[in-house]
Amino acid sequence: MAIHLLNILSLSNPILYTAIFDYLEPQDTLRLLRTCKALYEFKYELWSINRSLRRFVDDPIAFRSLMARYNAIVSGSHALQFLARIKWPKSDLDLYVTEDGGIAAFASHLVAKEGYSYQAYSWQSADFETAYRNRVQEADAWVAKMSEQLDENGQGWDPADDTASEAAWYTLKEIVGVYNFVHDTYPNRRVQLIATKVTPINGVLAGYYATHIFNFFTWNKAYSLFPYHTFSKNESFYTNSLTKKSYEAVEKYYGRGYEFNEYGDYHKCIANCPLRPHRRVADRYSWVLDLDTTGINSSDVAVPTSVIDMVSWGMKMHYSYWNRDTNSRVFHAFNIHIVYTYDVTGAFRHPRIYDRHTSSLFRFLEDMKRSMKRLEVYNYKVGFPGSKLLNYNEEGNIYLDDQFEDWYRFWEKSIMPYENMWVWQYPMLGGFETSITNAGVPCDQGIGKVEEAAKVDDVDRMEE
Repeated sequence: MAIHLLNILSLSNPILYTAIFDYLEPQDTLRLLRTCKALYEFKYELWSINRSLRRFVDDPIAFRSLMARYNAIVSGSHALQFLARIKWPKSDLDLYVTEDGGIAAFASHLVAKEGYSYQAYSWQSADFETAYRNRVQEADAWVAKMSEQLDENGQGWDPADDTASEAAWYTLKEIVGVYNFVHDTYPNRRVQLIATKVTPINGVLAGYYATHIFNFFTWNKAYSLFPYHTFSKNESFYTNSLTKKSYEAVEKYYGRGYEFNEYGDYHKCIANCPLRPHRRVADRYSWVLDLDTTGINSSDVAVPTSVIDMVSWGMKMHYSYWNRDTNSRVFHAFNIHIVYTYDVTGAFRHPRIYDRHTSSLFRFLEDMKRSMKRLEVYNYKVGFPGSKLLNYNEEGNIYLDDQFEDWYRFWEKSIMPYENMWVWQYPMLGGFETSITNAGVPCDQGIGKVEEAAKVDDVDRMEE
């Protein structure tokens, strides 16, 4: 049978396209996809989440259906490999999920359906059910035992000296539990179930050591929170002090072509730089990629996608003060410090995470929650599209989830641009005077311009 050029160029036969795209970086891939509507649909072939997950599970559809049911996310090196369309040997799958039945459900699924067995840390019980039931006590006992080895000068044991000790310490500090599962037939298949506090994304924001691994995917979307530096520059900024384990990871990523830096006294990025005092998961500085959801049972999705998209955090990158002797502002830089707070007050059906560094956001949300309880708009004489005063005569719990996004959007456009810290603490993002920027637009151009400027595409998120 003769081979025709039209057959080679057909999207149903992606051999040629795959060969071309394999030589392109993510931002160049997106540019090429945008040249044709039909070609743009090819992104589901290029970023095939099911193919990526088959490195670890035989039935990725069932696995992702569980992710939808229990609001689980996959992060770590596998999420980075998926977005970069590369594959590194000897990498595991890190799945973050809360304790509300999720850990037990995934453990049962891995053992019963995927051929995995539980592999305990040295401080855990050999049986998963026992280890899960006694997780805090066992981790606490291990840390106490190892601490007894300290000499009178406090030397002799560091919780980061070995993987087991670091996991135990981590369990008591940032998360609830860590559980390793290894495939019975293919020992290179390793899945780590990580039980997090409040929401799974807390495991990403609280525990990672540098910006290049702030990537994750849910059952229906993939996210990169710092795509410009991660994919366009192969550059990463520290967000935590390095432990022995994370130092070894840095050395490994050095070998893969990444550079690591502190934030610095004066960061040079301006327009689309994601290193800003306030960020949100699905803002214009993140890369958000829709995934193919064919076959996924989404009838009982635990948490709406909008809740994840609206997660925000602050970043402390330096502090400054006015030096009267030199008549200038002096900056002192340090590692980027992620700052956020939980809202588990019962005002919302789903726990919320939002920025606490940008003080006006916290105050504004508190004011709006109080105003709804008093059935009046408190301080802010503004109506929010789609919002309504609560009817306390209705039966059942009263939640404010459907109001949260409207509140945030109003704050983002009308209050955030005038935060003092944009003027004094972060002049590199626009300057001391009215040239401070929001969404890349000077504030003196008006709120309408800000909204217009926020309409950017995936390629822009990876460029200055």
